[in-house]
Amino acid sequence: MFHAGNLFEPIRFFWQFEWCGLLLVAVFGATMAARNRRILAENSAFQTHLEDLVQQRTAELTNLMQERKAFFADMAHDLKAPVFATGSFIQAIRAHNTGIDSELSTYIDLVEQTQQEMARRVYGLNEFNKIDALTEAYEPVSVRNLLEETHELHHMAAEVQSVYLTVEPLEGDGLIYAQPKKLETVLENLIFNALKATPPNGRITLSAQLDGKYCHLSLADTGCGIPPGELAHIFDRFFVGRQNAGTGSGLGLYIVKCIVNGLKGEIHVSSEPGHGTVFFIDLPLMERP
Repeated sequence: MFHAGNLFEPIRFFWQFEWCGLLLVAVFGATMAARNRRILAENSAFQTHLEDLVQQRTAELTNLMQERKAFFADMAHDLKAPVFATGSFIQAIRAHNTGIDSELSTYIDLVEQTQQEMARRVYGLNEFNKIDALTEAYEPVSVRNLLEETHELHHMAAEVQSVYLTVEPLEGDGLIYAQPKKLETVLENLIFNALKATPPNGRITLSAQLDGKYCHLSLADTGCGIPPGELAHIFDRFFVGRQNAGTGSGLGLYIVKCIVNGLKGEIHVSSEPGHGTVFFIDLPLMERP
Protein backbone atom coordinates (compact mmCIF):
# COMPACT_ATOMS: atom_id res chain seq x y z
CA MET A 1 0.00 0.00 0.00
CA PHE A 2 1.35 3.44 -0.97
CA HIS A 3 1.97 5.84 1.95
CA ALA A 4 1.83 9.57 1.24
CA GLY A 5 4.36 10.24 4.03
CA ASN A 6 7.06 8.19 2.32
CA LEU A 7 6.60 10.17 -0.87
CA PHE A 8 8.09 13.35 0.64
CA GLU A 9 10.77 11.73 2.76
CA PRO A 10 13.47 11.89 0.02
CA ILE A 11 12.74 15.59 -0.49
CA ARG A 12 13.42 16.35 3.18
CA PHE A 13 16.62 14.31 2.93
CA PHE A 14 17.98 16.33 -0.05
CA TRP A 15 17.12 19.66 1.56
CA GLN A 16 19.49 18.80 4.39
CA PHE A 17 22.36 18.46 1.92
CA GLU A 18 21.38 21.67 0.13
CA TRP A 19 21.42 23.65 3.37
CA CYS A 20 24.81 22.21 4.23
CA GLY A 21 26.08 23.19 0.79
CA LEU A 22 24.74 26.71 1.14
CA LEU A 23 26.35 26.99 4.56
CA LEU A 24 29.70 25.84 3.18
CA VAL A 25 29.46 28.32 0.30
CA ALA A 26 28.63 31.13 2.74
CA VAL A 27 31.55 30.21 4.99
CA PHE A 28 33.91 29.94 2.00
CA GLY A 29 32.67 33.26 0.61
CA ALA A 30 33.14 34.99 3.95
CA THR A 31 36.63 33.52 4.26
CA MET A 32 37.58 34.65 0.75
CA ALA A 33 36.12 38.12 1.35
CA ALA A 34 38.15 38.47 4.54
CA ARG A 35 41.25 37.28 2.73
CA ASN A 36 40.64 39.71 -0.15
CA ARG A 37 40.20 42.57 2.30
CA ARG A 38 43.47 41.62 3.96
CA ILE A 39 45.26 41.43 0.60
CA LEU A 40 43.82 44.79 -0.47
CA ALA A 41 44.91 46.34 2.82
CA GLU A 42 48.41 44.90 2.40
CA ASN A 43 48.57 46.13 -1.22
CA SER A 44 47.40 49.57 -0.15
CA ALA A 45 50.03 49.73 2.58
CA PHE A 46 52.72 48.50 0.16
CA GLN A 47 51.68 51.06 -2.46
CA THR A 48 51.78 53.83 0.13
CA HIS A 49 55.25 52.68 1.18
CA LEU A 50 56.43 52.69 -2.45
CA GLU A 51 55.01 56.17 -3.03
CA ASP A 52 56.78 57.45 0.07
CA LEU A 53 60.00 55.77 -1.04
CA VAL A 54 59.75 57.28 -4.54
CA GLN A 55 59.13 60.74 -3.09
CA GLN A 56 62.11 60.33 -0.78
CA ARG A 57 64.42 59.17 -3.58
CA THR A 58 63.15 61.94 -5.88
CA ALA A 59 63.88 64.55 -3.23
CA GLU A 60 67.37 63.09 -2.70
CA LEU A 61 68.04 63.09 -6.45
CA THR A 62 66.81 66.67 -6.77
CA ASN A 63 69.12 67.76 -3.97
CA LEU A 64 72.05 65.96 -5.59
CA MET A 65 71.33 67.64 -8.93
CA GLN A 66 71.19 71.04 -7.26
CA GLU A 67 74.47 70.34 -5.48
CA ARG A 68 76.05 69.24 -8.77
CA LYS A 69 74.93 72.42 -10.51
CA ALA A 70 76.24 74.57 -7.67
CA PHE A 71 79.55 72.69 -7.64
CA PHE A 72 80.19 73.16 -11.38
CA ALA A 73 79.10 76.80 -11.25
CA ASP A 74 81.46 77.49 -8.34
CA MET A 75 84.29 75.56 -9.97
CA ALA A 76 83.96 77.45 -13.26
CA HIS A 77 83.85 80.76 -11.40
CA ASP A 78 86.84 79.97 -9.18
CA LEU A 79 88.99 78.70 -12.05
CA LYS A 80 88.23 81.55 -14.42
CA ALA A 81 90.40 84.21 -12.75
CA PRO A 82 93.64 82.20 -12.32
CA VAL A 83 93.38 80.57 -15.75
CA PHE A 84 92.99 83.85 -17.61
CA ALA A 85 95.57 85.52 -15.37
CA THR A 86 98.05 82.84 -16.41
CA GLY A 87 97.36 83.73 -20.02
CA SER A 88 98.12 87.37 -19.28
CA PHE A 89 101.41 86.43 -17.60
CA ILE A 90 102.44 84.38 -20.63
CA GLN A 91 101.70 87.30 -22.95
CA ALA A 92 103.72 89.61 -20.69
CA ILE A 93 106.70 87.24 -20.80
CA ARG A 94 106.53 87.07 -24.60
CA ALA A 95 106.20 90.86 -24.85
CA HIS A 96 109.43 91.47 -22.92
CA ASN A 97 111.25 88.61 -24.66
CA THR A 98 114.24 89.07 -22.36
CA GLY A 99 116.69 86.23 -21.95
CA ILE A 100 114.44 83.64 -23.58
CA ASP A 101 116.38 81.00 -25.46
CA SER A 102 114.87 78.41 -27.78
CA GLU A 103 114.50 75.76 -25.08
CA LEU A 104 112.71 78.15 -22.71
CA SER A 105 110.54 79.37 -25.59
CA THR A 106 109.48 75.76 -26.21
CA TYR A 107 108.45 75.37 -22.58
CA ILE A 108 106.52 78.64 -22.74
CA ASP A 109 104.72 77.34 -25.84
CA LEU A 110 103.71 74.19 -23.94
CA VAL A 111 102.50 76.22 -20.96
CA GLU A 112 100.50 78.46 -23.30
CA GLN A 113 98.89 75.49 -25.03
CA THR A 114 97.91 74.04 -21.66
CA GLN A 115 96.55 77.40 -20.51
CA GLN A 116 94.48 77.75 -23.69
CA GLU A 117 93.06 74.27 -23.21
CA MET A 118 92.12 75.08 -19.62
CA ALA A 119 90.59 78.41 -20.69
CA ARG A 120 88.58 76.62 -23.36
CA ARG A 121 87.20 74.17 -20.82
CA VAL A 122 86.38 76.88 -18.28
CA TYR A 123 84.54 78.79 -20.99
CA GLY A 124 82.68 75.62 -21.93
CA LEU A 125 81.68 75.00 -18.32
CA ASN A 126 80.34 78.55 -18.07
CA GLU A 127 78.27 78.03 -21.22
CA PHE A 128 76.99 74.69 -19.95
CA ASN A 129 76.04 76.24 -16.62
CA LYS A 130 74.08 78.96 -18.41
CA ILE A 131 72.03 76.36 -20.27
CA ASP A 132 71.66 74.19 -17.18
CA ALA A 133 70.38 77.16 -15.18
CA LEU A 134 67.47 77.87 -17.54
CA THR A 135 64.29 77.28 -15.57
CA GLU A 136 61.67 78.49 -18.04
CA ALA A 137 58.48 76.49 -18.23
CA TYR A 138 57.67 74.01 -20.96
CA GLU A 139 55.15 75.28 -23.47
CA PRO A 140 53.86 74.47 -26.96
CA VAL A 141 56.30 75.76 -29.60
CA SER A 142 55.12 76.25 -33.17
CA VAL A 143 57.47 74.59 -35.65
CA ARG A 144 56.69 77.24 -38.25
CA ASN A 145 57.45 80.07 -35.81
CA LEU A 146 60.64 78.32 -34.70
CA LEU A 147 61.93 78.18 -38.28
CA GLU A 148 60.98 81.77 -39.05
CA GLU A 149 62.47 83.16 -35.83
CA THR A 150 65.68 81.18 -36.31
CA HIS A 151 66.11 82.64 -39.79
CA GLU A 152 65.36 86.14 -38.49
CA LEU A 153 67.95 85.81 -35.72
CA HIS A 154 70.83 84.40 -37.77
CA HIS A 155 70.51 85.44 -41.41
CA MET A 156 72.48 88.66 -40.84
CA ALA A 157 75.41 86.76 -39.32
CA ALA A 158 75.37 84.49 -42.36
CA GLU A 159 75.28 87.45 -44.77
CA VAL A 160 78.32 88.99 -43.08
CA GLN A 161 80.23 85.82 -44.01
CA SER A 162 78.68 85.79 -47.51
CA VAL A 163 76.80 82.58 -46.66
CA TYR A 164 73.18 82.05 -47.66
CA LEU A 165 70.93 80.91 -44.81
CA THR A 166 67.60 79.70 -46.15
CA VAL A 167 64.53 78.05 -44.64
CA GLU A 168 62.49 75.72 -46.79
CA PRO A 169 58.71 76.31 -46.77
CA LEU A 170 56.81 74.18 -44.27
CA GLU A 171 53.56 72.47 -45.17
CA GLY A 172 51.13 72.90 -42.29
CA ASP A 173 52.35 73.33 -38.74
CA GLY A 174 52.90 71.35 -35.56
CA LEU A 175 53.61 71.94 -31.89
CA ILE A 176 56.62 70.76 -29.88
CA TYR A 177 56.31 70.74 -26.09
CA ALA A 178 59.62 72.28 -25.04
CA GLN A 179 61.47 75.07 -23.30
CA PRO A 180 61.70 77.67 -26.10
CA LYS A 181 65.13 79.04 -25.14
CA LYS A 182 66.70 75.59 -25.06
CA LEU A 183 65.15 74.73 -28.41
CA GLU A 184 66.59 77.96 -29.82
CA THR A 185 69.98 77.00 -28.37
CA VAL A 186 69.93 73.73 -30.32
CA LEU A 187 69.53 75.47 -33.68
CA GLU A 188 71.83 78.34 -32.68
CA ASN A 189 74.72 75.96 -31.89
CA LEU A 190 74.20 74.00 -35.10
CA ILE A 191 74.10 77.17 -37.22
CA PHE A 192 77.19 78.52 -35.43
CA ASN A 193 79.11 75.34 -36.30
CA ALA A 194 77.82 75.42 -39.88
CA LEU A 195 78.98 79.03 -40.32
CA LYS A 196 82.48 78.10 -39.16
CA ALA A 197 82.61 75.22 -41.65
CA THR A 198 81.01 76.91 -44.67
CA PRO A 199 83.12 79.06 -47.04
CA PRO A 200 81.90 82.30 -48.69
CA ASN A 201 79.08 81.77 -51.22
CA GLY A 202 78.18 78.57 -49.42
CA ARG A 203 74.71 77.66 -48.26
CA ILE A 204 73.03 76.59 -45.02
CA THR A 205 69.52 75.17 -45.33
CA LEU A 206 67.08 74.63 -42.47
CA SER A 207 64.00 72.52 -43.11
CA ALA A 208 61.32 70.54 -41.29
CA GLN A 209 58.90 67.76 -42.15
CA LEU A 210 55.90 66.70 -40.08
CA ASP A 211 54.47 63.19 -40.12
CA GLY A 212 51.79 63.61 -37.45
CA LYS A 213 53.87 62.13 -34.63
CA TYR A 214 57.30 63.66 -35.12
CA CYS A 215 58.92 66.82 -36.38
CA HIS A 216 61.94 65.95 -38.52
CA LEU A 217 64.31 68.92 -38.52
CA SER A 218 67.41 69.05 -40.67
CA LEU A 219 70.22 71.57 -41.01
CA ALA A 220 72.44 71.09 -44.04
CA ASP A 221 75.55 73.05 -45.03
CA THR A 222 77.90 73.02 -47.99
CA GLY A 223 80.98 73.28 -45.81
CA CYS A 224 84.15 71.26 -45.47
CA GLY A 225 82.47 68.25 -43.86
CA ILE A 226 83.59 66.15 -40.92
CA PRO A 227 86.32 63.49 -41.17
CA PRO A 228 84.91 59.95 -40.78
CA GLY A 229 87.11 59.28 -37.76
CA GLU A 230 85.53 62.18 -35.87
CA LEU A 231 81.85 61.48 -36.58
CA ALA A 232 81.49 59.00 -33.72
CA HIS A 233 82.83 61.55 -31.22
CA ILE A 234 81.35 64.91 -32.19
CA PHE A 235 78.66 64.69 -29.47
CA ASP A 236 81.19 63.77 -26.78
CA ARG A 237 81.81 66.27 -24.00
CA PHE A 238 84.88 68.46 -24.63
CA PHE A 239 85.57 66.86 -28.01
CA VAL A 240 87.12 69.31 -30.48
CA GLY A 241 87.77 68.27 -34.06
CA ARG A 242 90.73 69.35 -36.13
CA GLN A 243 88.63 72.00 -37.82
CA ASN A 244 87.91 73.73 -34.48
CA ALA A 245 91.24 73.04 -32.78
CA GLY A 246 92.10 75.91 -30.46
CA THR A 247 88.77 77.72 -30.95
CA GLY A 248 85.87 75.51 -29.86
CA SER A 249 84.83 74.71 -26.30
CA GLY A 250 83.97 71.10 -27.11
CA LEU A 251 80.55 71.49 -25.48
CA GLY A 252 78.36 72.94 -28.23
CA LEU A 253 77.21 69.67 -29.77
CA TYR A 254 77.24 67.94 -26.40
CA ILE A 255 74.76 70.53 -25.12
CA VAL A 256 72.67 70.08 -28.27
CA LYS A 257 72.46 66.33 -27.70
CA CYS A 258 71.58 66.78 -24.00
CA ILE A 259 68.72 69.14 -24.87
CA VAL A 260 67.39 66.91 -27.65
CA ASN A 261 67.51 63.84 -25.39
CA GLY A 262 65.71 65.81 -22.69
CA LEU A 263 62.88 66.41 -25.16
CA LYS A 264 62.68 62.65 -25.84
CA GLY A 265 64.10 63.22 -29.28
CA GLU A 266 67.02 61.92 -31.31
CA ILE A 267 69.85 63.55 -33.23
CA HIS A 268 72.26 62.09 -35.75
CA VAL A 269 74.59 63.40 -38.42
CA SER A 270 75.67 62.60 -41.94
CA SER A 271 78.81 64.12 -43.43
CA GLU A 272 81.31 63.69 -46.21
CA PRO A 273 84.58 65.63 -46.31
CA GLY A 274 84.41 68.30 -48.98
CA HIS A 275 80.66 67.88 -49.48
CA GLY A 276 79.10 69.33 -46.33
CA THR A 277 77.24 68.08 -43.29
CA VAL A 278 73.60 67.41 -42.41
CA PHE A 279 72.25 67.22 -38.87
CA PHE A 280 68.93 65.42 -38.40
CA ILE A 281 66.76 66.00 -35.33
CA ASP A 282 63.56 64.07 -34.59
CA LEU A 283 61.30 65.57 -31.92
CA PRO A 284 57.88 64.29 -30.82
CA LEU A 285 54.91 66.47 -31.71
CA MET A 286 52.09 67.27 -29.33
CA GLU A 287 48.89 65.40 -30.07
CA ARG A 288 46.16 67.49 -31.61
CA PRO A 289 42.95 67.68 -29.51
